Amino acid sequence: MILYVPKNAEAGEPLLQSISRAIPNHVVETFSSLDGLSERLQRPMPGVRVAVLYASDRRELMDIVYLGCLLSDLKVVLVFPDSDPDMLEKAFALCPRFIAATESDFRHLGAILKKMMN
Repeated sequence: MILYVPKNAEAGEPLLQSISRAIPNHVVETFSSLDGLSERLQRPMPGVRVAVLYASDRRELMDIVYLGCLLSDLKVVLVFPDSDPDMLEKAFALCPRFIAATESDFRHLGAILKKMMN
């Protein structure tokens, strides 16, 4: 699994903990910059099936959308700080399998990831 959470995201640690609890036996490659994420997505990814991407604002979401062609072979899960309708509309360009907001406790996210990885 690939996880992108920017350095300044308050939800980064709770998100990573939720993922670790849900899928403890899976490798999670974590990235805190879009450049690092982009570089990783351009290399072969045998065994990588899921990308969890945190977009802290509209600009960051648009940067992630531009990486869409590199994400086409992965199941994409998007995480937003809130349920902003404009961001949700833009997010569908990535055809995400699941969208979560940090205002939730990530309980559903963990269950979804467990199903995706098994």
